[in-house]
Parts: sequence; structure tokens; C-alpha cells
Amino acid sequence: MYPLAFAKEGEEVVVKSINAGYGAVQRLSSMGINIRSKIKVVRNQNGPVIVSARGSNIAIGRGLAMKIIVERESDE
Repeated sequence: MYPLAFAKEGEEVVVKSINAGYGAVQRLSSMGINIRSKIKVVRNQNGPVIVSARGSNIAIGRGLAMKIIVERESDE
């Protein structure tokens, strides 16, 4: 398991935990990112991490991406 910020582009991952405050967790949840959500990393270069969740692209800042712990989908 590792932070979302370290995931490679094109990688499909499953969210294992979100180590952020209540407001950030609620905001992510409203965008479709919860524990056990499957997301795909669209872009991870300089700047925000862009992921695809439930058919929508979502930009997540680096700081928050470090608090979202994920695991490669095939590792389960």
C-alpha cells in the first residue's frame, strides 16, 4: 500500500484508507472516492493528481493525494 501521489499513470487502484480530516473525507466522498472505491490514475506529473472515478475526472492536490492510501487492484 502507498499514497495515491506515488501511483503511476494508467494504474488502477483501490482506496484502502483516507488519513485526512472530516471535511476532506466528505468532499472526496461527494466526488465518489470512498474506501474500497476503484479509481484510475489519469495523470500524475507536476501539479495535482488527476484520477477517474465513476466516469468523471477529478483533480486531487498533492497534499491530499499523500493522505489517500491505495493498493494496486491486482494485489487484493
